[in-house]
Amino acid sequence: MLFRFSADPARVSRRPIHRAVLSLIAGWLILASAGCFHRAAKPVSPDFAAGQETAAHGGQHAGLGQDVNLPELQEHCNQLATATPGVEEFRTNQGAIESRQWTLVGSNGSAPRWAFVRAKDGPPDGWAPKPGIAKLDFRPPLAPALTAGSSHFLVYAALKPDSFEEAEKMVSMREVFGEVQGDFTWRGRKYGYILTPALPCFLRVQ
Repeated sequence: MLFRFSADPARVSRRPIHRAVLSLIAGWLILASAGCFHRAAKPVSPDFAAGQETAAHGGQHAGLGQDVNLPELQEHCNQLATATPGVEEFRTNQGAIESRQWTLVGSNGSAPRWAFVRAKDGPPDGWAPKPGIAKLDFRPPLAPALTAGSSHFLVYAALKPDSFEEAEKMVSMREVFGEVQGDFTWRGRKYGYILTPALPCFLRVQ
């Protein structure tokens, strides 16, 4: 299996719901009008260090553009930490495609950090071969974008969200990384994806 969906990452202060979120959720609610949806309340820790770190590392914001001002940048990064889309790093190794999952981790009083997810009994660096990637029907195909000696981060979210949380993840992906570049199918559902050379907003766990 290619994608390993992890538990919700560490959260920062939730800002008011973005207008784009409302638009996306409204469309989802229309599709789901046959039933009722109630979002469970989730505790949010007031982590202002995230914004301070964003200001201190303004050069790490791939996909956010050079003309984004600091308050807007912090808003996008807060959205990313609150609703983090799926992130998988891909590379080619001796002609084979490998990947490892990334997520945001953190604790109260500290800013989130990007960290790769090590599978149980997996290699220390998290990389694992993905021989079944062709079954995911990437459009456009993923392999041509992966050059030897480099890696790319694939950010993904459901194209037709089944919940409020999924809709927020799609909004985060578009706000921070840009428009969807392609799609793939996993377990009968379609996901939009974006390829980026770096992860924005937060430092990586060493």
